[in-house]
Amino acid sequence: MKYLIFLLLVLIFSNSFSQTASSYFPENTGHVWRYKMTPLDTLNNPIDSLVTFRVDSFATTTNFNNRSAKLVLTKNGDDPFLYEEPFLDTIYYSFDQNMGYEYLGMSQLEVLASLLAAFVGDTTLGVYNFFKSFEGWHSYYRFANTVNQQYTILSRDTTFTIDTLVLPLRFQILGRRFNDQTINTDIGSFTCKKFTLERRLSYLLTFPPPIPPLAVKILGVIDTLWIAPNNWIVKSFIPSTVVDLTLLGLGSFTIPGLKMDIHNPPVSVEEKSDLVVSEYQLYQNYPNPFNPTTKIGYKLKDRGYVKLMVYDIKGERIAVLVNQEQEAGYYEVEFGVGNGLLSVPDTGIASGIYIYRIELIGEGNIPVYTEMRKMMLVK
Repeated sequence: MKYLIFLLLVLIFSNSFSQTASSYFPENTGHVWRYKMTPLDTLNNPIDSLVTFRVDSFATTTNFNNRSAKLVLTKNGDDPFLYEEPFLDTIYYSFDQNMGYEYLGMSQLEVLASLLAAFVGDTTLGVYNFFKSFEGWHSYYRFANTVNQQYTILSRDTTFTIDTLVLPLRFQILGRRFNDQTINTDIGSFTCKKFTLERRLSYLLTFPPPIPPLAVKILGVIDTLWIAPNNWIVKSFIPSTVVDLTLLGLGSFTIPGLKMDIHNPPVSVEEKSDLVVSEYQLYQNYPNPFNPTTKIGYKLKDRGYVKLMVYDIKGERIAVLVNQEQEAGYYEVEFGVGNGLLSVPDTGIASGIYIYRIELIGEGNIPVYTEMRKMMLVK
């Protein structure tokens, strides 16, 4: 009997621990996610010619809108490495026991807002202000929610007018948790929490009181996400979506889908060094901002003596990363706090902006290439 009770306690405790939302997010700042973004046609076939890439970087933990938040920087582009591209936006996550929150901002609502504004012919800021009212923290990821049971994250009703046609509409964000699923990715196999998030726009059919209005869906964009322990989102799938406006006599159309997969760049550092290099280049460090470490890449088209150094904002040298002769090719070095590379006392360096500079000395001790860039340490 005692053994049975002990077993039950272990099972209850294990289940509770596995549902803790924060355990699914990386523990340390500096974590970088690289995603491959593949558009889907109307039949959900991948359009490989239109593939783009996205890089997210866990920059710091901060206080944002009255919550302790994980600040993630994000950028996207055609290059799978994205070394030189600036970060374009920020994502904020927050966790409280079994709940995972995300801050909803206008940057995430612009597509829906512009679609609705065009649909209703809004020339004022009515549609924009309606969507802006959604801004704030929302509990998207409910790790302890009953499996297959839908939950409402956000729901708002409004009315728009097209000429003399009055459109009562309801916008909702709905969530659902599914059974855990094991998936294979570029960075390994994970048993993931699986969620769907649906952004739904419905037309409200009204009836005489006390009958409540009937919501008829006209648009529902469903995003399925797989969340891996200590890695957060490793996969997302949004199928092509049919927008049915026949109820309003406006026909229907399809919004192409998108799949997002955690991604390792197809060319490794070692493979890069064998490529034919036609120019000199110092890349932007990644992640940036960083804590505790970051990587700096550069390429050389000719053999030469390379010096790569780090300076503080006052111009004082604090680290020598490279000081040797190197062949043509691609190279990458790590810089960070406490990794033995700093030529400063063990107390380390403070948060702030730092400058790294490369210099290549050619034949006859003549500098043939110099360049410098900024990076930021956030503790």
